[in-house]
Amino acid sequence: MSRRRTTLGMLSAVLTLAWAGAAGTASGEAPSPELKAHLAKLDAGPKTIDVAKYPPEQKAAYKLFSKKCSQCHTLARPINSDFVLPAQWERYIKRMMYKPNSQMSDQDGKTIYKFLVYDASVRKADALRNALKSLSDERAAAVEKVKAVNPAFTMP
Repeated sequence: MSRRRTTLGMLSAVLTLAWAGAAGTASGEAPSPELKAHLAKLDAGPKTIDVAKYPPEQKAAYKLFSKKCSQCHTLARPINSDFVLPAQWERYIKRMMYKPNSQMSDQDGKTIYKFLVYDASVRKADALRNALKSLSDERAAAVEKVKAVNPAFTMP
C-alpha cells in the first residue's frame, strides 16, 4: 500500500472515530470499546490552549470555542485531536452545528473553524505540514485556506 493511501486511510479512521464519538452511533448503540478508549485518551490530554500570543481575533474566537464546544464534550477532545487539515475541521464543525443542543449559529461555526485552523497552523504546524504533503490535488486549496487565517504559515 502506498504511503499516501496509508496516511489517508489513517485520517479517515480518525475522522470516523471522532465523528462517531461526537455524534454517537446512527443506530443509537453504545460506542465500541475501541472508540471509548480513543475518546478517553483525547479527553485525558490538555484541556486548554495558551492563546496569549495569538492575535486578538483568535483570542476572542477561543472564548467562543470554549463556550460552545464544552456544552457537548470536553474541550480536551478537539484540542487533542489529530485533526489539522481545514477540511477535517470543516466537516467536524458542520456535524457539531447540527447537534440538537449545540445552539451554534453559522457565524459561530465559521469563527470556530477559523480558530481551529489557525490553532492547528501554530500549535500543530509540523503535523499540518505532514498532512498537507500527503495531499495531491487538494494541497493548494488546503494551503490557501490555512494562509487565509494565518498568513505567516509557511510550507518548507
